[in-house]
Amino acid sequence: MNILIENKRGVLALLSAGMLLALSACGDGGATGGANAVSMKATPTPVSRQSVMPKVEPESPEGFFNVECTLSHTLSDDPILMYGRPGEAMVHDFFGNIHADAFTTVDKLLAQPQTTCTSTADGSSYWVPQMRRKSTGEIIKPDHMKAYYRNQDTRYPVEPFPKGLQLLVGDHHGTQSKQGVLYFCKTSESGGSYYADPPESCPLYDGKQAQFNITLNFPNCWDGKRLNPGKSGPRNAAYSANGACPAEYPVKIPQIQMNVGYVLPGNGNISDMELSMNPDMQGSVAIPVWGNLYTAHGDFFNGWRADTIDFMTEFCLNRGVLCDKNIPVVNALPADDAYVRGGAYADTNYGSDKQMLSQEGSAANPDETKVAYVKFKLPDEETLKNAPYKDVVLRFRGMNQTAKKAYGVRFYEASPDWDEKTITQKNAPKCGGKNSVWAWISSPEKFIYRNSESVAQIVDAARKREDRTVSLCMMVSGSDNQETMLGTKESGSPVVLFFK
Repeated sequence: MNILIENKRGVLALLSAGMLLALSACGDGGATGGANAVSMKATPTPVSRQSVMPKVEPESPEGFFNVECTLSHTLSDDPILMYGRPGEAMVHDFFGNIHADAFTTVDKLLAQPQTTCTSTADGSSYWVPQMRRKSTGEIIKPDHMKAYYRNQDTRYPVEPFPKGLQLLVGDHHGTQSKQGVLYFCKTSESGGSYYADPPESCPLYDGKQAQFNITLNFPNCWDGKRLNPGKSGPRNAAYSANGACPAEYPVKIPQIQMNVGYVLPGNGNISDMELSMNPDMQGSVAIPVWGNLYTAHGDFFNGWRADTIDFMTEFCLNRGVLCDKNIPVVNALPADDAYVRGGAYADTNYGSDKQMLSQEGSAANPDETKVAYVKFKLPDEETLKNAPYKDVVLRFRGMNQTAKKAYGVRFYEASPDWDEKTITQKNAPKCGGKNSVWAWISSPEKFIYRNSESVAQIVDAARKREDRTVSLCMMVSGSDNQETMLGTKESGSPVVLFFK
């Protein structure tokens, strides 16, 4: 008898770490061999940015970001459990890295990171068994896959994935419900129901089509030793309990929830759906084998850029920030940030403050005049040439102090001839001119993360003149003299240059 998961508590229990999200517009609900041998040891985790940034208390109990991917290709390959044996695995639908096959290694993922996912920094490969309708033999292709990366309990910080980590969830010999696997039916444009066991059918949520998802929640505690999960015996990862990891799996890593969505036009019946299983090999000929939906499982082979996953771990997952798809390919933290103030404070330096302020002020009240400055050292040219970014923006955490509505500010290109330890209004570079970008500031009493308009033109101009420094200032105008606050290096939430 199918068990409807009627509330979030039930889902949390089944998923162990409780990876439930508000539904997106897509309604997704919220081995060994060759270079991948089990004996392969993990490379040391890179030094975290926590070592150069002040410790910051989480902003909320959980943080997450996500990527959305389309189907890349379909192969009877499995680079985790059947490395180097093309055509001998069950038929898999692959998402993400377009080059993944039986001979995939981490170095190949990183060397050829082309992807069907929304972030070009994600060269990872994700795969699940192919689905078909038994009664007709029709192959059911997935419409989309959405992967959420989360730290659901920021009391226990996560570490970035080690290079080339491989994870499994589910059991391809399964005969009953299992930890980490749920089934989902979309019931409206923004809602749906989770099930522990596959339902008989999903409703036509819009009168024309049904959507059925398989939700796969990967373990989030790594043993710190094995990159490969192995064919038998204990795997290389397990699930946390109440946010903490067991002693045998001490390294808490980002938890991945993989939602694979299948759109079924005009027919929501899923009682006869089957999933591909390992074939019956008769010599070199593979005889297809199919199993029920309890055999659902998923594979993840980490191919994220190390600098990207380091940044997202520190500034998103461990901060408790809901980053969504704001994921940099490359980023630059400020080398200097400060603000200056006029009037009686024109000789005062504010370079060590935990916030930057900006306010238009007036001739009658020059004490209110404030201008924020931020300066970046660009990543080296080789890094930028090899990074598949499409645009450059400023990512900042800002708030206006008193206004009852959002308003705009401008970031202007400024001379880099200043230092945060000595800058004052009297010696600060002029702020203003033609080279500027617009950004919105939120309503009062709440810090909001926002992106500016593109600063690619300013960055590209600096690169062309072989200048590795980009300096900007921020002024507020036309906002009824409202005061705007931005985070700084000292606060742990600085303005960041996002190459995305």
